[in-house]
Amino acid sequence: MVPLALAAAAFVSGAVFARSSRTEPRRWRNGVLLLVAAWTGLAAVEVVVEPDLVDLADGMVALVVVPWALAAVLGLLCVVNGLRVLSREGRGLGTVISLVLGLGMLVVTAVGFGLARAGEPALSVVGLVVLLLPGYPALAFLSYLLYCLLYRRHRARRAPVAIIVLGSGLVQGTVPRPLARRLDAGLAVWRGEHARGRSPLLVPSGGQGADEPVAEGVAMTAYLVEQGMAPGDVLTEDRARTTEENLRLARELLRERDVPVDRRHVRVVTSGYHVGRAALITKRLGIDADVTGARTAWYLVPSAFLREFVAALTLHPWTVLVGLAAWVAWTALVTYAVVVR
Repeated sequence: MVPLALAAAAFVSGAVFARSSRTEPRRWRNGVLLLVAAWTGLAAVEVVVEPDLVDLADGMVALVVVPWALAAVLGLLCVVNGLRVLSREGRGLGTVISLVLGLGMLVVTAVGFGLARAGEPALSVVGLVVLLLPGYPALAFLSYLLYCLLYRRHRARRAPVAIIVLGSGLVQGTVPRPLARRLDAGLAVWRGEHARGRSPLLVPSGGQGADEPVAEGVAMTAYLVEQGMAPGDVLTEDRARTTEENLRLARELLRERDVPVDRRHVRVVTSGYHVGRAALITKRLGIDADVTGARTAWYLVPSAFLREFVAALTLHPWTVLVGLAAWVAWTALVTYAVVVR
């Protein structure tokens, strides 16, 4: 009965995933559905392979293996990446967060595993609860990673009326290499459209930070002109301070220029690690857009992606809370199943 129930859950979630990802790729739930399908499918296989797992309690405990393993792997990756960035870039807040989070997850999973195998029923229950604690952020992170990987495979299929390049910080008033890569990617899209006889506006978007002598949008425009773009093909947005403001203010400027941004397609260009969250925001703002990612130095991606994940959580606070409540309920059920055996 347990293998059949798990297999049915895997089939249903897989079918819903296939439809959801096809109709709207800018949905985090696509990653969640794929994760649920894979998770329940693996659990069904485990129950079939292990004939001793015969009842509901065994099936529930079998599912614990996945989040525990994910938490351990994620913790290890955070530590390794934090040490790499520390050696290359020096100490910073992002590096410290990565190291502390990784070490914390490793310690919690190790302690929980040790308690669960202690042989004492009370300690086993405590260990199981401890094992499940890092499972929720680990599963949430994996679902976001899957969503981003799925979205990166999505190909833009429509011609844009505008190309919005999202800004990032300047260095002494000039465009640094990461931002230049975004602009180069946006310029490549524009040139491709121009070669097909189309003329979308290129919109560099970014305001002026407290430590910046000029607005990012102004510096980005200067860079594009240096690369050979005509000033008339560039529409500068110089007030935005966040990704959402980048998109919203760029849309307002395009409306003022009578560009049919509300009825036509837009291309958004940013760094590769930022694509997933930018796509979520375009969907929330009702902008019909595809998001393209520019290349980023490989050793910076894990820390940057971790920050993106945390920021993406704030876009869906109620969903996060509901998921947390469901995870607490799951923890209680698994613990009860162990206690009553």
